[in-house]
Amino acid sequence: MTTYERPRVTGPAPPQTHRLPSPRVASGGDLRSETRWKTADAIVVEVGGEVDGCTAPLLEATLAGHVRARPGVLRVDLGQVEFLGAAGLRVLLSAQRDAEAAGVHLVVDPGRSRAAVRALQLLDRLDAVLP
Repeated sequence: MTTYERPRVTGPAPPQTHRLPSPRVASGGDLRSETRWKTADAIVVEVGGEVDGCTAPLLEATLAGHVRARPGVLRVDLGQVEFLGAAGLRVLLSAQRDAEAAGVHLVVDPGRSRAAVRALQLLDRLDAVLP
């Protein structure tokens, strides 16, 4: 019995793969949202934790419910937010449009949250650049 040895292919080396960052693990509802103050004239919602693609729908539902109540002012306190991603920014922009349509003055306060401050600053810069 003869053993046939397959010739080794010598060609270009396989392309080097760069280390990509690992994807974020789904937070599984790591968002905290609490109504701190509620009167007919004003509602204050305190948001904490991570606002990402997994938790943004929860924030969206909360804000939509408060906008439907039509207070004079709806204040969103982001002071305890640890991460504010693109999905969270979309929710805030959507809430702003809905609040304007309902005659509600929406105030978004980043507080001392570095993540919220940075995300909102980026949003301001994009608004200034985009037509």
